Amino acid sequence: MKVIFVTNIYKEEEKKEVNRVSKEIKALGFDDYKIYVNDGIKNNRGYAYGVNQGIKKGLEEDGELFVVFNADISISGLTKKVIIEGLKKYNIFGFTVNQCSKTYYGGEIDRWRLSGGMIEQKPKKRYQSADFVSGSLMFIKRAVVERIGFWDESYFFYYDETDYCLRAKKAGFKIGIDSQSCYQHFELSENNSRKGYFLAKNRWRFFWRNSNNIQKIYEIVRLPKTAIEYLPLLKNVFLQSRFITNFFSLNLSSILNKFFHFFLFIFLVKNLSPEKYGIYTIVWAFIALFNPFVDLGTTTYGLVYLPKNREKMINTLISLRFFIATLVFLMVNLSAFLFFKSQKEIILYIFLTSMTIISGIWSGSYLIINSIKEKIINSSIVSLIFNFLFVALIIIGLLIKKSLLTIFLIIFCLFIFYTLINFILVKNEVAKLRICVDLVNWKKVISKSYLFILIGFLSGFYFKIDVFLLKFLKSEREVGIYNSGYKFLDAFMLLAASYNITVLPIMSRIKKDLNLLRRKIFKDFLMLAFVGVSIVIAFYFLAPMLLPLILKKTYSGGIITARIVTFSLPFILVSSIFYNILYVFDLARTVIFILLIQSIINIILNLIYIPTYSYIASAYITVISEVINFALIWYFARKKLMSYENRH
Repeated sequence: MKVIFVTNIYKEEEKKEVNRVSKEIKALGFDDYKIYVNDGIKNNRGYAYGVNQGIKKGLEEDGELFVVFNADISISGLTKKVIIEGLKKYNIFGFTVNQCSKTYYGGEIDRWRLSGGMIEQKPKKRYQSADFVSGSLMFIKRAVVERIGFWDESYFFYYDETDYCLRAKKAGFKIGIDSQSCYQHFELSENNSRKGYFLAKNRWRFFWRNSNNIQKIYEIVRLPKTAIEYLPLLKNVFLQSRFITNFFSLNLSSILNKFFHFFLFIFLVKNLSPEKYGIYTIVWAFIALFNPFVDLGTTTYGLVYLPKNREKMINTLISLRFFIATLVFLMVNLSAFLFFKSQKEIILYIFLTSMTIISGIWSGSYLIINSIKEKIINSSIVSLIFNFLFVALIIIGLLIKKSLLTIFLIIFCLFIFYTLINFILVKNEVAKLRICVDLVNWKKVISKSYLFILIGFLSGFYFKIDVFLLKFLKSEREVGIYNSGYKFLDAFMLLAASYNITVLPIMSRIKKDLNLLRRKIFKDFLMLAFVGVSIVIAFYFLAPMLLPLILKKTYSGGIITARIVTFSLPFILVSSIFYNILYVFDLARTVIFILLIQSIINIILNLIYIPTYSYIASAYITVISEVINFALIWYFARKKLMSYENRH
């Protein structure tokens, strides 16, 4: 009988452990055996992956018995005889294990919750059936592998052996342990901070794959209790993982900031006429057009390319941001003078609001520094506090005096304050902060980011062009009414932003596995389409009842606009999937082409129909544009996937 021993190592020190166990294996006295060690130090693809690699090699070597073992065990208490005797009883079997001052006799699966647990009560007889055997030492007959296949690699760590044993049991194989023979498991992973996370995550994966409807209902009913049970784990995972802390804080601050500004929007439309709210919208839309040029890709460059603890490079990047922002500040105000030269009021408001460009020098620099140091939570907190003050002070100012000048003076003062705060914070992080000229490195930054600058500009232009055309072809009043309805679509678009943040890294990781990527696309398409259509239907019928509580009679046209533009939401959501595909396959130029086509179509249609149908035309054109956008992005993404599949 040929015996194949399979193990994984994840640390250099585990190599010594494998050598020790190898001597113990030799002492068992098998005439024909091989040991396969999967090296997960450089490329850790999970425990199940390593096991499968060893089993596959063993099958090629005509292995009859596969022994999966951890490097941190000792089998000096076992003999060849007890192993052979166990083979006569079970298809998958193990032994009693001493682990962390406790003794376990196989594993059992809770019949209601499907959670796996080790049995501590000693059996009355030597051979005892079990639901599963510990993956630290598991003996598997070849017939099992030939029937049910390999371990499920999606578990990565933990519950993989439980899943394999359950599959074997369903296929009619016997599983059990020899309670009279024992091995030692030193459990080097006991202090691993991620152990609890993987156990909890994979317990849920195992449950949803194997539970019946009654078990699912039971689990849903006890969900509050489960949440309380997981609180300590969630706290530990959150505090110990900088990535999770940063990701959560960044998303939470974004959501709360969106909420603050949506609350401000409600307050503004209740206290300003459509004309005044239209002017407020035009000013911010004008500033937004120039925002992509303010950053000029320096944030992306700083996050990706900036080496840690390189003060000179940090100064170079901050200096580039300083000169760019100063130039854009001048461009904004010069452009405002040229476009609105007959409307001094708007020119003044744009000047006051353009202070946001100067503040971006230091708030963006502080974000870069915190990202490098994995302390994004600091930037999130500062941003959250500022946006709360921003909304609160504008509301207070408007309550005191209902004047646009009051609002924009508050904005001007707030952003001066925000600039000073972020400057001080950056100064504390960079000991020798100075403005310098470094043309060589500036060129590197711009060369790596110009495509994303164009994407940012065209995207902003595409979403704002209807505002400017309404202003010049109609009036500020139409802008105010249109934007009061569009704001509701804007609020729902947070779903697309959250999806992109979550999914883009996943797609980047799985893009080489086309089958997995296609399944991901299909699943996400169904989910986003369902969410989008559900929101559209609910909003369409509820809007006439709910929106009058928010919008005054003077904004009644905004309700019509909101009901129309929301129909574009499903197309925006599902288009996010295919935009991510293009980004993953480095097709930024294709994205630019699509946005350019979209902008041209948007301009032409608005120029034709706004003079007759005003903001209602813009609302319908928004929906039509998103349908065309979806068709284009789907075509190019599908074309790329097909060509990639043909090459591979």
